[in-house]
Amino acid sequence: MCAVSFTGYQFSNIHGSALSSVDGHGYPPPPPAPRASHRCPIVAILWREGDYKSNSTYEANLKLLSTTLPKKAASSTNLFATDTVGNVPNVIFALALCRGDSNASACEGCLVTAFQDGQEHCANYKDAAVYYDSDPCMLRFSNKNFLATTVNEHMLVIVSIESLMVNISTRADSFRLMLFTLLNSTAQSAANSSRRFTTSRLDVSVSSLPTLYCLMQCTPDLTADECTACLQPYLQYTLKYMDGKKGGRVLGTRCSMRYEIFPFFQGDPMLRIINLAPEVPPINSTMPLITVNPPPQPQSQSPVAAAPPPPEVQATTQELHGRNSRRRALWIIAAAAPLLSIFLCAILFVVWIRRRRKGTEILHDQAAANRPEEDELVWRLEEKSSEFTLFDLSEILHATHDFSKENLLGQGGFGPVYKGQLADGTEIAVKRLASHSGQGFTEFKNEVELIAKLQHSNLVKLMGCCIKGEEKLLVYEYLPNKSLDFFIFGTHNVV
Repeated sequence: MCAVSFTGYQFSNIHGSALSSVDGHGYPPPPPAPRASHRCPIVAILWREGDYKSNSTYEANLKLLSTTLPKKAASSTNLFATDTVGNVPNVIFALALCRGDSNASACEGCLVTAFQDGQEHCANYKDAAVYYDSDPCMLRFSNKNFLATTVNEHMLVIVSIESLMVNISTRADSFRLMLFTLLNSTAQSAANSSRRFTTSRLDVSVSSLPTLYCLMQCTPDLTADECTACLQPYLQYTLKYMDGKKGGRVLGTRCSMRYEIFPFFQGDPMLRIINLAPEVPPINSTMPLITVNPPPQPQSQSPVAAAPPPPEVQATTQELHGRNSRRRALWIIAAAAPLLSIFLCAILFVVWIRRRRKGTEILHDQAAANRPEEDELVWRLEEKSSEFTLFDLSEILHATHDFSKENLLGQGGFGPVYKGQLADGTEIAVKRLASHSGQGFTEFKNEVELIAKLQHSNLVKLMGCCIKGEEKLLVYEYLPNKSLDFFIFGTHNVV
């Protein structure tokens, strides 16, 4: 592993050991001295998974990647790109991400420089992650397929060497609450944004404490939940290692965070935070230790530390929490009203469904009650006329081709009439009682009995009927559709 440090920050890896500067104490020998005209502070972290040789296929693949990946990232709307070049054992997996407040030109230039710095400062290493102080990009390439996972590897915690004057207990607690509010709100906003990027400012003033600014970003290929999971540990790292500091950052392959007491990003903040969080959660004691420079000082037991805070600090903090409580109550009411409306609509829907089912059951009961009358009607008609027939529904369906549109003769007040042909070749006309006609069993019975009594050679003959559940059908003899004079005078024309 190797790194290049820059003034004002102490570099520490997440496993507890401080990173060396380019002189390489305790790490693999560094390359020759860096360029004298280095354009910006850099920290380049490399994990020794194996070296590649000069003029090798791996080096050729890396050079090819350095010409294509910066352009690919710069042309993306999210300023993000991944790529794979070569075949095993010389395959290279790479990821490039520029800050969301950057532009395409600056992004491409930064990534071109990152490839150069990665190869120059830690030459011939197959696995490298390059982070910058001022330039708006990060680069990771490796012979291992880290793109197949969302694990946030190669993390760095960078802490400002400058501290704020917050030695009074209540003022220190206020700063911790402000810092947690800033980080928690910014993390939620970044995870829920389409670009997984947010800049923010804490617009809550507490006496003698500065305004805080923050930037958080995840790689855009992460889901909202994955981005949240990536940023969540950063809150703990910040509270543990940067409490009372003027700034700091946590960097990783998949997500990054930075906060300062001055605006360090381009443009206005995307998020303005006006409400403090209710409380600061406890720090996870199982988190790995890191080296911080200067080392944290033990808390003073002097009377100054135990002195009561200024009255204006207490009043300001209490006033902020009072405002938060009122706003929280309004949010609860606003959220509960739509839920109550949905609940009432659900109740009305259930009542409507039950009433509809009850009506259907009543209709079925009425149909069942009518069955004895149906049987009695058929028996009486068959007794009066031996030519009256009770047809099966299947016989009618077969004759009319399941009441097809091709067999439709017309539409009457009580339903459609279909042409059909029985199995013996007899043509019939079938009147089908429509369910919406309003004609119940009683009306149907009266019609059948009336037509049966009026059987005559000059009237259409009623051949029978069919009663099956809701189906009520009258079967007539079929008369071809011809003019009235044909039936009166026959085939002879009269002048």
